[in-house]
Amino acid sequence: MKQNKIIFGLALFLALGLSHQSQAQESKFKALFIYKFAEYIEWPSGKKNVTVGVAGKSGVSKELSNFAASKGNMTVLDIAGPNEAGKCDIIFLPNSEDSELSAYNSAIGSKSVLVVSENSDLTGKGSDIGFYLESGKLRFLIDEKSIRNKKMIPSSKLLALGKPI
Repeated sequence: MKQNKIIFGLALFLALGLSHQSQAQESKFKALFIYKFAEYIEWPSGKKNVTVGVAGKSGVSKELSNFAASKGNMTVLDIAGPNEAGKCDIIFLPNSEDSELSAYNSAIGSKSVLVVSENSDLTGKGSDIGFYLESGKLRFLIDEKSIRNKKMIPSSKLLALGKPI
């Protein structure tokens, strides 16, 4: 566990400190963040192995699959639409899927599914966490109330790293 915290801290330091990231680097860091979100969220069932659904086309899917393969506690699915959201614990919506957010939320209903968006403007409007760049650094907004309403518990460390809405 201590090693995970060190790795997470180092990854965040690197992610937040890089300026002018290429799209591939940005996808890699978003994937790392999503991977770590899974470790810093407690699901009501206490599950440790989570399924992440990546909607649409995104480089995040490949990068996240690489992290999952090396650790073995995550399954990554490329999902074709909201009808597949129910089999996931985390949904990642790239910008190309912004217009589908309400459909994903309808499909999820009251299930404990963390919705992560590439668009921080959607945080608090159906997305629980949203990425944004600030001075070339990857950051995220977090809606603690929404996460808790879904019966999930975000760790204090995760809340401290994100910007609350």
